[in-house]
Amino acid sequence: MNVVMHQLSRSEGIRRNVPAVVLCFLVTLFVGLGLSGCAGVAQQQTPPSPQISVVPSSIVFNNVVVGQKSSQTVQISNTGTANLNVTGISLTGSGFSLSSIAVPFQLASGANMNFTVSFTASSTTTANATLTITSDAPGSPMSVTVQGTGQTASASWQISPTSITFPNTTLQNTQTQSASLKNNGNVSVTISTVNLTGTAFSTSGLSSGMTLSPGQQVNFQVLFKPTVVGSTSGNLTVSSLAVSSPLTMNLSGSGVNAAVQHTVTLTWNASTGVVAGYHVYRGAASGGPYSLLNPTTLDASTSYTDATVQSGSTYFYVATSVDTSGSESGYSNEASAVIPNP
Repeated sequence: MNVVMHQLSRSEGIRRNVPAVVLCFLVTLFVGLGLSGCAGVAQQQTPPSPQISVVPSSIVFNNVVVGQKSSQTVQISNTGTANLNVTGISLTGSGFSLSSIAVPFQLASGANMNFTVSFTASSTTTANATLTITSDAPGSPMSVTVQGTGQTASASWQISPTSITFPNTTLQNTQTQSASLKNNGNVSVTISTVNLTGTAFSTSGLSSGMTLSPGQQVNFQVLFKPTVVGSTSGNLTVSSLAVSSPLTMNLSGSGVNAAVQHTVTLTWNASTGVVAGYHVYRGAASGGPYSLLNPTTLDASTSYTDATVQSGSTYFYVATSVDTSGSESGYSNEASAVIPNP
């Protein structure tokens, strides 16, 4: 038998853009029977397959207060190209638990499902567990390490500032200052009582029944409204059943009368000559020196009211007349005024 191999030319119908590699041949047998044909070699494709991904890849619970429970969310994802069939989820280890999740279930490509892993600390030692997920993905079953550490409960809080003073406050007026209460412990603290002494003091934004989580701060105000003249004191005390000692803030304030604005009214006899008006002078000592009280405008009348006097002071006054040409007379006789205190 004689076998002859030929590569067909363009004229024999082979196109340049044929996607597979084609080997064409011609077989001629001496017996006179001719066979011809073409064979194609196709590219191989990867079959679809599921892939499992778990986030987080390891689960750690740090500093969980003994007797308390902490939870974390775990997500299973199908990162493959075929449906993922999850047939089992189990968790071994004392103090750990799984949220309710129905197994088996199926995840399409790109889909995910969440569930919860929890840890309840029973001591301050480190506990370990293993989360096992069984599926039809390569490498099944998948194991995820789980670890939890407990810490002793510690209730602690502080009030700031520890004392507040309200300086001279006019009677029936209110002054306000800010303060804060912060939970510095690792357990929640609930205010059981808020006690305030001193009738002039009050608070706003602070009351019994308020609960502060670890690290939480609440801001409030302390108010002072005196009703009598003089100094007064009081205390703000905040208690909680979670803390052995209450918090105390010392309060003090001073009440004063409203400022009294005194005035001095001066009158004099009119000048016998023709005048444009009068100047009024004031001094702190008899005989002067004197300061002009109306430098810009002459007083056209024969009276003047001085509203700039201070309580407890004594003043001495004189007046002059000014004619139409601007000439000023000498000082009048001196008058004095003693200002009450207050």
